[in-house]
Amino acid sequence: MHIAPPRPPPLLTLALTGTAASATQWQSGQVLNATVLEAQRDGTLLLQLEAHGKPVQARSPLPLNVGQQVKVMVEIEANRVVLRLLETATEEPVLQQAWRTALPRQMPLANVLHIIARLVQVQLPPVPGAATSATTSPVPGPPPPTSSPPIAQPLPLPDIRPADLALRPQSAPATPPATVGVMAAEKLLPLAAQLLNQLPKSQRLTTTDGLRQAMLNSGVFLEARLARGDTAALQEDFRANLLRLLGAVREQAAAPAAAVTRDGNAPTLPASLLLELSQQIEGALARVKVQQLHNVSAQSDPSPAWLLELPLRNGVEQEVLCLHIQREEDHRNGGGAAGWSVRLHFDNARHGNVDSVITLLGGKVGVSFWAAQPQTAERFRLRLEELRGQLQHAGLEVEHLRSTTGHAAPEEPLLPSGLVNLSV
Repeated sequence: MHIAPPRPPPLLTLALTGTAASATQWQSGQVLNATVLEAQRDGTLLLQLEAHGKPVQARSPLPLNVGQQVKVMVEIEANRVVLRLLETATEEPVLQQAWRTALPRQMPLANVLHIIARLVQVQLPPVPGAATSATTSPVPGPPPPTSSPPIAQPLPLPDIRPADLALRPQSAPATPPATVGVMAAEKLLPLAAQLLNQLPKSQRLTTTDGLRQAMLNSGVFLEARLARGDTAALQEDFRANLLRLLGAVREQAAAPAAAVTRDGNAPTLPASLLLELSQQIEGALARVKVQQLHNVSAQSDPSPAWLLELPLRNGVEQEVLCLHIQREEDHRNGGGAAGWSVRLHFDNARHGNVDSVITLLGGKVGVSFWAAQPQTAERFRLRLEELRGQLQHAGLEVEHLRSTTGHAAPEEPLLPSGLVNLSV
């Protein structure tokens, strides 16, 4: 068997000869960092070398890209200077770039739901010359506790491709400056109310179809739904509604701040509210992106997992149900049977912080509850036998049922390597 010797690193030929090549600034064996400023298809480069004031021209046998960083070693051959290409800085993987962008920007979904709920209570001032019924009524907010929140009819949208979901800036409306602010707000507030009204009711999550639909509409599967032609996602999906609302917020923020109605009322929403809402929406969008990245990364693990946060309505309140589903292996007694674990987390004013872990291994189910409030843990404990009967009625063998005051052990977050301790 013949093993070929390793090939020497390729040479970058500099456009330097004669006096320029023999200048003392070039030292044979010197290692320099270089950045590609320009790159032509024929291999011609413009390089900015470390500790060299002016860029130099060179030719490369390898394709290099603008902005790419390389490490080179200087070699002087008779009357010319060449650079031996030692290594190139490879581009950061796409997933790692996405992690690095989304992680520091994410904010809890409960934050954006809270500020949107505040927004729908805003009442707009009257617009001169407009019908009173269209401008003086407040945007309907959450209904009183005695009735269920109405489901808003979807607002008509133009045909949108997946790439258009960034919501390009809208062109300036052909309306007088005194009314543009109110018109922008009138578009923004119904979108905010629609987003809240389309959140699934907590009761719906107790059914298979309701839970499945809430998972589909969580924002995590938006691209997948659009890719298979599910245009309903543009109206129903949580992230699509957030993107639509963000576009309206930016439009309102761009309205002339000095525009006022004839009666002296300011037509625009407070700038501080718009800024906070914009930041919270962007943070929520980053939060959904982190869930997507978690799910993509977890599929290569021996025990794949899915992480979802489901925004929902509980009466007149908005909550977030955290759902973590993972494939499990039952190694007890050398069985090795496949199963599943589901971890739930929610927090509301009535019950406080609650965690639950449900496992299904080898045909046996186990359910554990942890509640921060002792009275909540006791309520779970009093219903355990009822839960046992329901599980047995479904044909499952119950291994254990528990209710404890406290918190479940936190899970280690799944993060890609290379994102920690980049700088101090």
